[in-house]
Amino acid sequence: MSLSVGRTATRPRTSPRPRRATRPWTPPWALGALLAAALLPGCGAADPGLPSPTPSGPAATPVLLPAPDAEGTRWVDETLASLTLREAVGQLIFPWISGAYAADDDPELLEVLGWVQEEAIGGVVISIGTPLAYATRLNTLQARASVPLLVTSDFEQGGPGMRIAHTYALPTLLPQGGGTSFPPTMGFGAVGDAGLVERFGEATAREARAVGVHVIFSPVMDVNSNPENPIINTRAFGEDPDDVGRLGAAFIRGARRGGAMTTAKHFPGHGDTRVDSHLTLPEIDADRARLDRVEFPPFRAAVDEGVDGVMTAHVAVPGVLGPDAPPATLSPEFMTGILRGEMAFDGLLYTDALRMGAITERYGAGEAAVLAFEAGADVIVIPASVPGAVEALVEAVEEGRISRARIDASVRRILEAKARVGLHTDRFVPMAGVTRTVGSRPHGELAEEAAGRSMTLVRDRDLLLPPDPTELRRVVSVTWAGAEDLTAGREFDAVLGALFPGAVTSVRTGPTTDAGGWAEALDRTQGADRVILGIHLPPRAGAGSVALPEALREFVARLEGSVPLVVISFGNPYLLSALPEVGTYLVAWGEREVSQRAAARAVAGAAPIAGRLPISLPPEHPRGDGIERAADPVMAERVERRGDALDEAGLLRHDDDTRPEPDTLPGGEPRISPPPPPAAGPPVPFGWLDLAVSPLESDPRASGVDPAALAELDALIHRAIADSVAPGVALAVGRRGRLVRLRGYGTLDWAPGSAPVTPHSLFDLASLTKTVGTTTAVALLAQEGALDLDDPVVRYLPEFARTDPRKAEVTLRDLLLHRSGFPPFRRFFVEMDGEEVVREAVFDLTLDADPGAATVYSDIGFKTLAWVVEAVSGQRLDRFLEARVFGPLGMTDTLFNPPLGLHPRTAPTEVDRERRMRHILGEVHDENAGILGGVAGHAGLFSTAADLAVFVDLLARGGAVGSCGHVPFSGDPCTRARTLGVELLGHELLAAMGERASDQSSRSLGWDTPSGRSSAGDFFSARSFGHTGFTGTSIWIDPEQEVWVVLLTNRVNPTRENTRHIPFRRAVHDAVAGAITDRELVPRCPGGEPC
Repeated sequence: MSLSVGRTATRPRTSPRPRRATRPWTPPWALGALLAAALLPGCGAADPGLPSPTPSGPAATPVLLPAPDAEGTRWVDETLASLTLREAVGQLIFPWISGAYAADDDPELLEVLGWVQEEAIGGVVISIGTPLAYATRLNTLQARASVPLLVTSDFEQGGPGMRIAHTYALPTLLPQGGGTSFPPTMGFGAVGDAGLVERFGEATAREARAVGVHVIFSPVMDVNSNPENPIINTRAFGEDPDDVGRLGAAFIRGARRGGAMTTAKHFPGHGDTRVDSHLTLPEIDADRARLDRVEFPPFRAAVDEGVDGVMTAHVAVPGVLGPDAPPATLSPEFMTGILRGEMAFDGLLYTDALRMGAITERYGAGEAAVLAFEAGADVIVIPASVPGAVEALVEAVEEGRISRARIDASVRRILEAKARVGLHTDRFVPMAGVTRTVGSRPHGELAEEAAGRSMTLVRDRDLLLPPDPTELRRVVSVTWAGAEDLTAGREFDAVLGALFPGAVTSVRTGPTTDAGGWAEALDRTQGADRVILGIHLPPRAGAGSVALPEALREFVARLEGSVPLVVISFGNPYLLSALPEVGTYLVAWGEREVSQRAAARAVAGAAPIAGRLPISLPPEHPRGDGIERAADPVMAERVERRGDALDEAGLLRHDDDTRPEPDTLPGGEPRISPPPPPAAGPPVPFGWLDLAVSPLESDPRASGVDPAALAELDALIHRAIADSVAPGVALAVGRRGRLVRLRGYGTLDWAPGSAPVTPHSLFDLASLTKTVGTTTAVALLAQEGALDLDDPVVRYLPEFARTDPRKAEVTLRDLLLHRSGFPPFRRFFVEMDGEEVVREAVFDLTLDADPGAATVYSDIGFKTLAWVVEAVSGQRLDRFLEARVFGPLGMTDTLFNPPLGLHPRTAPTEVDRERRMRHILGEVHDENAGILGGVAGHAGLFSTAADLAVFVDLLARGGAVGSCGHVPFSGDPCTRARTLGVELLGHELLAAMGERASDQSSRSLGWDTPSGRSSAGDFFSARSFGHTGFTGTSIWIDPEQEVWVVLLTNRVNPTRENTRHIPFRRAVHDAVAGAITDRELVPRCPGGEPC
C-alpha cells in the first residue's frame, strides 16, 4: 500500500502475536501512571487502527538483544515485505526534532507528525528538552507511526546532561530538575578508569531508555590531537589512540548493560581539525599510514567491542582521496571499502547531520542524501529537507542509480535494530519510569565522583593549592563567560562561599565587558588572599574559535604577580597556551554544575586532586602530567569541628537515624522544616544546615542572654514563616560585643527546592540604604571637614533651588532629619528613566512646606544627599562606600547591583506585574532607585545579616573596632578577618544618630527612635535608635541594654500587600529583650520614658 501525499491514516505494523509473557507485571500503584500515559496530548484522536500509548510500567532493565529473536526476525521480514518503495526510503530518514514541551497544535510538532504519517520516517534525532517532555512527545509520535520509530540522541558530552539537563525557570533561574549531568568525555580521560567509564555508560543508557531514546550517538572515538580543534576538544577521551579505544570500549560495554545501542563517531576521525564542520568543511592533513596509526585504532576497538553503529565525519582527507577529496561521509572508499570491508563493521552506519555547513555549502539536500547512501550509509541523519531527501532517493531508485535491494538491505538493518530494543512489542515510554530513573541519586553520586576525580592540577608554582583556610580572609571569584551562560560560576561561587563563609566576593566578566568593567574588576581583586579566575569556554557547535579574547589575556597578565591567582578552565583545557604566565592552573574540563562543585572543593582543599592530562599542553606539560594534592587537614578539622558542634546541638540528622522526627517543636508548635538537602551527590563540607547557623555564634549565657529564650525566638520565626510572613528570615543579635545569634531560617523563595536562607544570604535593604550607606557617607565627610551639616544644599548643588527660592534654605541636616519640606515620594519612574532626568526633576520640584516647619519622611531628600556625597568626594556613592566603609570593615557582601554570581544566594522580592513583568531578583525593588541604575541614596543596597552584624557592632562599640580573626564560636562579629582596626565615626556624630533632634519628631540624624508602637517592640529603651526598610528589613540598637538586632526578610515576596511582618518584627524585638537575664524587663511608655 502506497503512502500518498495527504494520507492521514496508516496501518500499524506490529507483531500479530506480541510476546505478552515477556512484559513485566504491572503493580496496582502504576495503574495511574499508565492511565495518564494513555491520555497523552495528541494520542486520544489517533486512528483507531493505531496502537494506543498504554505503557506497561518500567522494566528493571531495558530490552537490548544481541540480535532479533525468532519473533523479532519474523516481524522484520513481514514489515520489510510490506513496505512500498517510498515507505522503505522513509525508513532511512531520521530528522531533527525538539525535545521541548509542545502543545497539540504546535506547528513544529504538526510538521514532524506529517513526516511520521506521510513520509513514514524511520526514526528521529531528538534534541534538548526535559525528561517528561521527551516522553510525552515521543509517545505522541510513536502512536502515529505505522512502523515504530527508532529514537536517537547525542547523550554524549556530559551524558544525559547534554540533552535532558537540569533546566532553569527565568528570570529567577529556579532549578527545574532533569537528567544527570556528568563531566565531559575528556574528564573521564583524565581519570583513566575504564570501570568508571563503564558505569557512566550504563547510567547514560538507563536514563536514555527511560525517556524513550534507543540509540545514543556516543562514544566519541576521535583522537583530539589538535589543540586548535574548536568542535571536538573535550568531547574526546584524549589524544592517545590506545586510551581512546580502551575507554570508548568500556562505555560501549556499560551502555549495552544499560539497554541502549551505541554509536562510535566520527569516522574516519575528527580530532585533527581546525575548523567546525557545522560551519564549513575541515581537512585532515594525513595519509593512510597516519590514519592507521592514529585515527583508526579507536574505531577498530569499538567494532571489536560490538558497537551497534558508526557515525561518519564531514571531513576531507586529501592525503587519501586526492586534492578534490569529498567529505568522508560521501566517500565509498571510507564508508564501504575501509569501514565495511577492512574493519568488517556490519552495524548501522549513520551520517552526521546533513544540514551542517560542511555539506550544505557544496551539495543540495537531495543530492547529499543520495551520495551519502551510495557511499554506504544506512541512515540519513537530519537532512536539510525531509521531503527533498525522500524524493531524491526514490528518484535514484526509479532511475536505476540505486537498487531496491540496496535500499532493503539498509532498511533491514534499521528494522533489526528496532526489534533488538523490543519496539515490535512495545513502543511507548512508561511515564512512571522517567522519574524513577532520570536524575536518580545513584547517578548523581556517580557524576559527583567522576567530576571530583577528574580535577587536574597542571601547574602550581607558588603552592597556592590547597590554601591554608586559617589565613584565607578574602577570596575574589572572577567568572568569565558569555552573556548566554547564565549559570556560569553560580554553583562554584555557592560552594566556595559555603566552604569559606563570608570570605568570597563574586565578579562577573565576559566578552562584552568594556574597559571600565575590566578596571572595576581589577580594583575589586586588589588585596585579596586569593583570586580565582574561572574561564567558561567550552566547545560548542557553530561557535567557531575557542581562542581567548585579548582583553581577558591582558586582565590575567595584570593579575599575575600582583595577587595570588588561580586560573580554572571550565571547558577548553588548552587555554594555558594563551596564558603562559599563569602560575596555578586547574582544569575542570566542563562548565556544568557538577564540575563547578568539584572545582570549588578542589581549590578549597576540601577534596583531593588526582587527575592526569589525557592530552599534552605544549611546551611544558606532556600527556600524563598532573600534580596530586591531598585534602587539607586544617579544612578537614574545621569541617569536623563544625559538624560536631551542630551534632551536639541536635541539629544534624544522620542517614542511619531511625528515630521519628517529632511533628511539633517544644511548646507544642508545629514543626516547620527547612528544605531537605539535594537528593543527588555526596555530602559536601559545610552542608545545607551548617550554612544556616553561623560558626561565629558564642554561648549566649556569657553575654547575659538565656539560651532557652533564644530557642523560643527560633520557634517564633519558624511560626512566622509558616504564617506567610516571608519565605525566609536572617537574624543577627549581639550583646556586649558578642554574637549570640547569627542564623538563617526558611528559604530564599516560596518555590519548592529554593535554597535555604543563611547568614550570608543577600537581601534588598530598601531604606536601610539611608542609614547604612548615605548617612554614614555624609557623616564621614562631615567629620573630615569636607562638608558642614548646617551648610545649605545649594553650596554643593547650585541648581538645587532654581525653581523654588525656599530650597536655598534647606540644609544637609534638614535632609537627614526629614524636615526639608520635600514631599515624601514622587513616582518618577512612571514618566522618566535615567539619573540626569530624575536629578533635573528633583531640582525643579517645589517644596510642600517651608524648611524646618514639619517632619515628613522623604526619599527625595536622601536621593539629594547621595548627589552631595558624589559632588564632594568625586566618587559615585557605591564606590565611595566600598572604599571608605564596606571595604575596610570586610563587608564584601554589601553592595549595590549584586552581580549574577551572587544571585543564587540572593532573596527575590516582588513579582512585578505592573512595570518589569518579572520576579525581581538581584535588582533593586524600589522603582525610583531602579531608574537611577540601582545606585541611589534612598534605596539600592543589598547586604547580609553577617555583614550588617559587623557594621552594627561598630556603631554599638562607639564607632571604632579593632583587628579581628574569623574564629569559630568566639562571638566576634568578624565574618572576614581584619589585620587593622577601623575608626569610622566619632562620638559627636554617633550621639546625634541616637538622640532625637527635637521633641516634635522621633527622627535623629539619619536614623529613627522609638515612638508609639515602634518596630523595636515595647521593651527596647527610649535611648534606642534604628530604621526599617520597605522590603521587610530593620536594624535596632539599644545602648542602654547593650543589645542590637539585625532582622532581614523579603516580606514583599510575592507582593507588597503582605503586612504580616509588622507585628512579627515587634515580637522579635520583644523576644530579644525578654531573653536578657541580667536586667529587669521594663516596658517603654508611649512617651518614651520607662513606665
